[in-house]
Amino acid sequence: MPTPKTPETKAAVAGEKLGQQTARTATQVRQTGQGLKQGSKRFGEAAWGPFVKLSGVLWLEVTGVFFGIFALFAGVGAWKLRGDWHQTALNHEAHVHFLSSAVMAAVFGYFCVSSFVTAGRRQRRR
Repeated sequence: MPTPKTPETKAAVAGEKLGQQTARTATQVRQTGQGLKQGSKRFGEAAWGPFVKLSGVLWLEVTGVFFGIFALFAGVGAWKLRGDWHQTALNHEAHVHFLSSAVMAAVFGYFCVSSFVTAGRRQRRR
């Protein structure tokens, strides 16, 4: 025999249905928020990823060019002072200038080459 529906039972059934619906809605909101978070992360990676790669490689190449320019100027200075290599006793100051120019050319040359090598590796890696 069916039980008579009293206002209290109707209210209890309606409250239970409302609680289930609220739980479903809360779960959907959480899933939508997570999906939005993942979608925005993927969009950011897709939109900014190539830009970040390009800008990093470009920065390394530009700094490599500047290091190359400094190495070139130091090399030209060392070339002009190359005759002072064997004249240590006669002109010590010119000899020191020659050595400092040669060392500076070598250091900036190394920075130039390493910058371009790093840019090439970074470009192939990504």
